[in-house]
Amino acid sequence: MDEPHPHIFFAEPPPEEAKGGIDLAMRTIELYLDRTDLSLTRKASLKDIKSVTGPCLVHFHGLWQITHGWMGRWCRAHDIPYVVSPHGMLEPWAWAHKKWKKWPYYLLVERRHLQGAGRVLATSDLEAQNLAEFVPADQVHTIPLALTEDVGPNCAAARAQRGWPSDETVLVYLSRLHEKKGMHELLKGVAALPAEQTESLRLVVVGDGPSEYRERLRRIEDEHNEQLPRIDWEGAVWGEEKWTYLQGADLFCLPTHSENFGLVVLEACQVGTPVLTTPGTPWQFLEDWNSGLIAEPDPESLRSALDTYLSSFGWTTEDRHRLAGRTRDRFGLSTVGPQYVDLYQTVVQEPSRRAGRVGDSSARMERDLGLE
Repeated sequence: MDEPHPHIFFAEPPPEEAKGGIDLAMRTIELYLDRTDLSLTRKASLKDIKSVTGPCLVHFHGLWQITHGWMGRWCRAHDIPYVVSPHGMLEPWAWAHKKWKKWPYYLLVERRHLQGAGRVLATSDLEAQNLAEFVPADQVHTIPLALTEDVGPNCAAARAQRGWPSDETVLVYLSRLHEKKGMHELLKGVAALPAEQTESLRLVVVGDGPSEYRERLRRIEDEHNEQLPRIDWEGAVWGEEKWTYLQGADLFCLPTHSENFGLVVLEACQVGTPVLTTPGTPWQFLEDWNSGLIAEPDPESLRSALDTYLSSFGWTTEDRHRLAGRTRDRFGLSTVGPQYVDLYQTVVQEPSRRAGRVGDSSARMERDLGLE
């Protein structure tokens, strides 16, 4: 007789903290599970989990949530399997940011929560390597994020909708405005380009962020006003409208210091737009695809990459469709979705790992405490 399918519960962060990448990641899994025999409860509470009678699994999304700590503790005590998706919150840049605040909580709650998981889920090999400093490498499993919408190349129509002339080269940044994302580095890199390269250039900035950081960007713009091309500050754009920015761009730019996946890069590739990003993302293979440039998140490296793009990087309609096709083949929901189902079923069926390994110090913990 076949084993009954497990019921999946999502333990989620508050909506304001899930907005963007985490929400899209959860929606990706939800879209695929709707095609299967596995049932899903979103925004699950401990009461929801306690009410189930058959096999189940809890998927925790994000870290630093006290309610997740309590739910994980109950799951370990009652032998309920769970997996944890940190969603980049243990990446080196994120871990170092306000570490004084995170470190005590990690020791008291998060460490036990992670080590009691059946799997800690990474979205890229780069994130998996970083997570292996917190939990044993065999506990880390990698599944990329997937395309969630059926949107493809449509450059000419998108540019017409946005009012971008065909003789302009349009660079688009679409992400949160935050120091980690490196927009200040991009502004300085663009300002360092020779005047003949910026005459027909337009930089479109789509995003919002803390007022202090926005003011910092404005000061950079004022300081380099004569060297910078036209800049359109568009604010935050969500939903269907964002696609026209990605479709119409000549080059999508994400000069981030750290990114566990960089979903917006996937979305740019989905519509066939080449990408400029950094080694802090898992997208270095775009250079092998001849579909992108990789630069360090500093002004000189970004200036050099932009110079290469503007002087010698040709890109055609055929190139856009080729990149979109390769992206669908690798990251389509029909490719990625079954990997989640396999993971859930494996963790539910395997012997319990939830006794915890709190006696095993992580490599990063030992190094931070000077115990190596």
